[in-house]
Amino acid sequence: MKRKIILAIILIFVSPNIIYASAGTMSFFGGISEGLRMPTITNRLLNPALNGRRNIAGTYAYSEMVFLSGNPSEFIGQLTVAQSGGITDTTNMGTFVLTNIIAPNANTVEGTSIERNIAFSVSWRRENNQIIKNYSVNNWAETITVSGSTFTLQPAQSYFIISIIEDHNPGIVFYRGNISKRAVYTTGTGDEATLVTVEATGHIYGFDSPFSSTETQSLDVWVMADNWQMSYQVRPTVSVTTSLLYQQTTPTAISFAGNYSHIMTNNSMASYDIFVVPGPYHYIPTSGSINIATHNTFEQLPASDMSTLQGHFAQQDISRLFAQQILTGPVTHFRPNQAMTRGEFIVALVRALRIELGEVRPNNVFNRTTRIVFPDVESSRPEYVYILGAYRAGLAYGRADGNFHLDSPITREEVIATLIRALGLSSVVPNPMPVTAFNDSMQISTWATREISAALELGLIAGDSNGNLRPRDIITKAEASALINRFIDYMREDLVFDYSERMINFVW
Repeated sequence: MKRKIILAIILIFVSPNIIYASAGTMSFFGGISEGLRMPTITNRLLNPALNGRRNIAGTYAYSEMVFLSGNPSEFIGQLTVAQSGGITDTTNMGTFVLTNIIAPNANTVEGTSIERNIAFSVSWRRENNQIIKNYSVNNWAETITVSGSTFTLQPAQSYFIISIIEDHNPGIVFYRGNISKRAVYTTGTGDEATLVTVEATGHIYGFDSPFSSTETQSLDVWVMADNWQMSYQVRPTVSVTTSLLYQQTTPTAISFAGNYSHIMTNNSMASYDIFVVPGPYHYIPTSGSINIATHNTFEQLPASDMSTLQGHFAQQDISRLFAQQILTGPVTHFRPNQAMTRGEFIVALVRALRIELGEVRPNNVFNRTTRIVFPDVESSRPEYVYILGAYRAGLAYGRADGNFHLDSPITREEVIATLIRALGLSSVVPNPMPVTAFNDSMQISTWATREISAALELGLIAGDSNGNLRPRDIITKAEASALINRFIDYMREDLVFDYSERMINFVW
């Protein structure tokens, strides 16, 4: 039977910066929410402050399975997250307050309620590009009424510990963590009062990127009452994905042939498997799942006239990048077979990754705060703000002489290595000096070997008809467009599949 609930989560961090990653949008009690929706491309273009990491404040549809009575019951309601502050470059202390409250409404099952308030102290520590967050309980009050029985938490006998590590890369934040909980409840009154203990341990895995995000938890739980026991595993997951779909215009008598629909989809599901069934409830199903029905969000994007590129192998890739404003300017001036410069590539990648640019002020006698990152990149250049943003994000590197060489053509291996560094996935190849399967692998520069091997492992690149990569060849704008588009599609689809669908169907 489904119970209607409204849940509110308040996150408070005593630090002035924004919150990174998105852990917490499902809470940590085995429930699911619809997940955070991303800003549209148009919103980002109109408000550049939306670039960078996302704040998870908001109200979400929420559902949670409650097993306290021994008979699984689904609760449905809303989850509200409010937060402030973030993390600086030093160790910080903050608080995380979570409150779940049922609000009476016409659909609420009589005698059903959840009132939950838990406050954590959170310690923050940064080491290079990783942030470690440790949660410990300050106070915790919880009362759950289900199937006519009321369960009241005994905080002195209970604990809840969460530890999360985030790995911040220029294009994506990966995180994982552990949960350990012991909740002791009393039910009944007077001489009939009994104890019910819930012990849970589990894992959190997730990532947050400009094109998708997901979080999956796996919780192993024991429920122990006086005359029965239950053991189960619950695997909640929430994913947000985006896609770009070209739609031909009808009727044909219209001034443009078609356009792109940018579609955002949220998927949430929690599956569970019961390993030890309580004796009184031997008839209950030993597995099941819950989900939250969500709606797609659509955004219309223009499709440029690609008649000058008709039949080109990269026509679709180039068209998609122009639609998303990753490539800009008149399409008629775009020369696909022309070499792409280092500056042009970084500008396109920064736009693709929605990297925060920040403010660049003129350097004069009154203001000496503008930093010259590379001696050959003057602040008057239009590419400067993008190169500065990429440098701050750890994405822009100079050449051996310390200069950036923004007008120099970029090589194939430089493009591939930069894309893998943006993902932070060079570690998929454990060997720091691997040998690739390309016939010309000896031509790959030592500094790019691991990244190119990772790109091959992830399916982002392949050899030509002769099995060669041609790593030191100058890359054309068309070839770079195809690689960037493949890079985006990897974040849209493959990463989400690995983190949600594979894990949600796997019993640990």
